[in-house]
Amino acid sequence: MADNEKIMHFANFNITYGPNEAPMLEHLSDIIFPAFVSDFRRGKTDEYPVFYFEGIDIKSIDGEYVMTGNYIKDTQYDIHTTIQDGKLVSTPSSVPTAPYSRFIVFLKNHRMILVRNESQSPDIRSFQKTVRAMLSNYIREKNRSIEEKTLKLPQALVNIVDIPLQDDIEEVLKEVSKINWIRFRFFPLNNDMNPIPIAENIDKEMKKLGSKHANIKFNSPDSKPEVKSLIENSAGLAVATLEVRDSEGNTTKIKEDQFTSNKKISFGRDILSDDDSYIVAQAKKDTVITTVSDSNRTLYEKFISVIETLIGKS
Repeated sequence: MADNEKIMHFANFNITYGPNEAPMLEHLSDIIFPAFVSDFRRGKTDEYPVFYFEGIDIKSIDGEYVMTGNYIKDTQYDIHTTIQDGKLVSTPSSVPTAPYSRFIVFLKNHRMILVRNESQSPDIRSFQKTVRAMLSNYIREKNRSIEEKTLKLPQALVNIVDIPLQDDIEEVLKEVSKINWIRFRFFPLNNDMNPIPIAENIDKEMKKLGSKHANIKFNSPDSKPEVKSLIENSAGLAVATLEVRDSEGNTTKIKEDQFTSNKKISFGRDILSDDDSYIVAQAKKDTVITTVSDSNRTLYEKFISVIETLIGKS
């Protein structure tokens, strides 16, 4: 990462609740926001690294409400040797460090961006892991004090996945000579509609069976352009894994976390909360952030008054 730029990632902040798969905004005020502003820490006791959120805020940017904050990796670097007077010397020591990423969740369509402040800043997969652990802990602790079963908070199903951009997909597939198979992993969506025709039927069957994940596999697809198009159209709504061969006949697996969404933006210093408007402007140059389904727009308008009650409560 160059000194005058940061790497921005696009993702789907896909969270649903309970057996009816209620959308994220329905529990923004009693689960999501209070959990994010809690003092939850993910990590082993008295050990590094420790992951947590801070500076959480609800604000209006470019006419819509977003949730913003810092995602911190509190850790230390262990130094074993250094060079002194041209010689290698044992100099054991530890240096504390806290690389962080700035995140912005668009409440209108639950898309999000995460901007890494430095190369060691935590990524989307780490972010998802911490959110899962945090929400599980928060809901469990809250439900302990609620005797009435019907009043207990529903469990949260968290699928925060990268939204790969067209260039990222092309980069991953450019050396592929043959695709042995491609598998898509589906999960309950937050008021979105997956454009893959078969996905609607899969979603219906998942609901009937009470399943929270499903997979479909296509063997030996001949058309790489169609595979690329399928991955593009389902970006953020399903997760793809492939087994491929290169021009030399080597077989490798392209795992889901290889379809990232890296976009470089100009930035010459540490990221501050005052930079959120600039970051949003850069992110909105891509339609993956600006696209809003009718159902999500309706839900957002319904909950605007609830969202406004959270402003200034961090």
